[in-house]
Amino acid sequence: MIKKSLLAATLLAMTGATMAATGWTTAAVNFRDGPGANYYKIGSIGQCVRVDWDQAQNGWYRVQWNGRWGWVSGRYVSTDAGYCGNRGGGRYVAPAPRSSY
Repeated sequence: MIKKSLLAATLLAMTGATMAATGWTTAAVNFRDGPGANYYKIGSIGQCVRVDWDQAQNGWYRVQWNGRWGWVSGRYVSTDAGYCGNRGGGRYVAPAPRSSY
């Protein structure tokens, strides 16, 4: 929670600034043509996918994914490299089968 708040505060201070960083999606997120929900949806990025980003604008990140640049909501990106490590390292991990005793 504190990390997300700190990240959000940093982004607000740097709105429109150019930077380079790596992040991971925290949930499935829409990949858009511009920095806002009103822009055309290009596709969807799954949870725990690595994205590289270079700009933040009004709470949105310009990210590179599958060789293409687009925008995702900053609410769904974490710069914590360990975020997805606890969730399978960016790969889908099937739940363990239920045992019936």
